[in-house]
Amino acid sequence: MNIRFFYSSAVAFSFLFSSTSIAFDAGEHALIGDIGFTKANNKYPNSIKNLEVDISFSYGQLIAMSGDMYISVEEISLDDPGFFNGFFNRNRKSLKKCIEKEIEAIRTKEIYTGCDDLDFAKKKIQYVALAHDNYSHFAWHNIKKYIELHEKALWFAKLAHLKCTKEQELSEKEKCSKNRDTLLDEVAGSDYRTKQKSKYRKFPKLFPRKRFTKRYFLEMPKEKMIRLALFTNAFADHFLTDTFSAGHLRVPRSQIDQFVESYEKESKNSKRQEGSSVSGALTQYLHNLDGSLTGIKVTNSLGDQFVIRSDKQLFSKNNSSQLSGIVEKNEQLKQPTLAVEKSIREIFATIALGDKALDSTTFSALKHVPFVTNSTKNSLSMRVEKHIAEHGSIKKAIKSMSSEMQVIYRSSMVTEDVSYKEYFKHFVKAIPDMMKDLRMQIALESEEKGISHRIPRPLIGALKKLN
Repeated sequence: MNIRFFYSSAVAFSFLFSSTSIAFDAGEHALIGDIGFTKANNKYPNSIKNLEVDISFSYGQLIAMSGDMYISVEEISLDDPGFFNGFFNRNRKSLKKCIEKEIEAIRTKEIYTGCDDLDFAKKKIQYVALAHDNYSHFAWHNIKKYIELHEKALWFAKLAHLKCTKEQELSEKEKCSKNRDTLLDEVAGSDYRTKQKSKYRKFPKLFPRKRFTKRYFLEMPKEKMIRLALFTNAFADHFLTDTFSAGHLRVPRSQIDQFVESYEKESKNSKRQEGSSVSGALTQYLHNLDGSLTGIKVTNSLGDQFVIRSDKQLFSKNNSSQLSGIVEKNEQLKQPTLAVEKSIREIFATIALGDKALDSTTFSALKHVPFVTNSTKNSLSMRVEKHIAEHGSIKKAIKSMSSEMQVIYRSSMVTEDVSYKEYFKHFVKAIPDMMKDLRMQIALESEEKGISHRIPRPLIGALKKLN
């Protein structure tokens, strides 16, 4: 058996059967989203219908599924292939039930229960791959992804503003005619395709629509365009809410992959662009360390100081895995729901007012995004070294990984010239350099057009000092 195939299969099973996920659970994402949506508006119902399928989701459910279970806005909002349509529709309904099960547990139980990774993978097999290639969920990457998708959602909201209802077409003919001209210019100037590829046009029942098109936007009625803006913003808000998970605050995800590649003898032959079993294990170690029950002290651009924790901990009692039973008034929920509320308000404001809606170039939701307080004094490498010293050995320290990941990590060393302990020593020693590379990446990319003016100065200043 090909050794790489064995490890690839093994890491897939590790995600399937691991009890430790690397993100807020679906129920946590969903509650943040639903509470934020309710606070943001009192007109639009929290039941958003798919653009082409007769199934509706709450805004929180869309946040939960985006990124973790669906790879793009097109995939989650449009119809599935006709040949598999019934099968995929059942999956969508099953995913909703899983999320509802987790929400029910948060509200009524003392111990977190819900659908595990295997349940989600059975209903959406892509869940395994997305859990593995998860750069966009971690430090800096999640902020970039939010900006990219929120920007797109605002554009869809602007198109919705320019569209007229049938009633408006009769009562406001001149205004609607002017708006229609502006809409045509907006869509024509976009980088979307004019039409679907020929195979999708010829066999619409067999092939899914993989991309939005200019024609599709122009033909969409106003109400459907509003839904598209909300679908897209929910996708953005998934990555926004990830910034409030302690294990996602400063883990140098892409730099870990680069470190691992330098040790892999066959890395040049690898076709994978992101992720590996070893980098996944090392990422989980750092994620779980920062995401411990004690959490991390943080602040935000508004000067608010608070503590954030990690997966399955958002609704727990302090320093405990036991659920508090408090939801809407949970202090740990305050900042992420405020962020989602601000994010959604910008969408509805743009639907109502168009370009005039945003009175600032900074995205208001990002003002609530946390960053580490005194990161130099409480650096990630110092936290790792302290953790190893407290446990007395690397062997005991890496038990903060899930048991499955420990097996994957150790067995992966079969192809290396060093033991798993020596490899881990090299990793710990390299953390300061990885953080330096991350800081350099942030300094460079934060100046790019489309990003620099969207991020609050205190946040970008703190990110450039991540340690």
